[in-house]
Amino acid sequence: MKKSCLIPVGRVVKPHGVRGAVKIFPYGDTLGQFSAGDTLIFVTSDGAAEREITLVSLGGRKQGYIGIFEELKDLDQAREMAGKELFVPEDRLPALPDGEYYHYQLIGLRVETRKGEDLGAIRSILETGSNDVYVVEKEGKEILVPAIEDVIVEVDLEVKKMTVDLPEGLE
Repeated sequence: MKKSCLIPVGRVVKPHGVRGAVKIFPYGDTLGQFSAGDTLIFVTSDGAAEREITLVSLGGRKQGYIGIFEELKDLDQAREMAGKELFVPEDRLPALPDGEYYHYQLIGLRVETRKGEDLGAIRSILETGSNDVYVVEKEGKEILVPAIEDVIVEVDLEVKKMTVDLPEGLE
């Protein structure tokens, strides 16, 4: 499996308890769609190898998930996972409805106005309670673009471009 086709779905924050459970910060909603028996992948700290781990259970908590994996049996093994990202192969991601995108698809897209003004590229996505916010950066300056229907005119993944209609005050 090539590293380029692995999509990050979350990051292990820290151990949870003493029996190998870990607290996981999810990237978007994707992680919550996996269940017992599904495998996730993490890349070893030297970046040379990939290791599959099998999900036993995944419980939702306020600021993330608590994950239990077959291969993590104790606190020491859970500590080793802290800071590591969890991945899934791109072809195992569930299909999304039209007009919805995974974060990895949007990061790096060029953003321009309807008039063709280049605003920069999406560098990160902030998840808020009501809608995501795209952090668009150009020459060290950031613009926060709300991910709402009235603002996002078009997303073209093939040409890696997003067209927006910014409300007054954001331009």
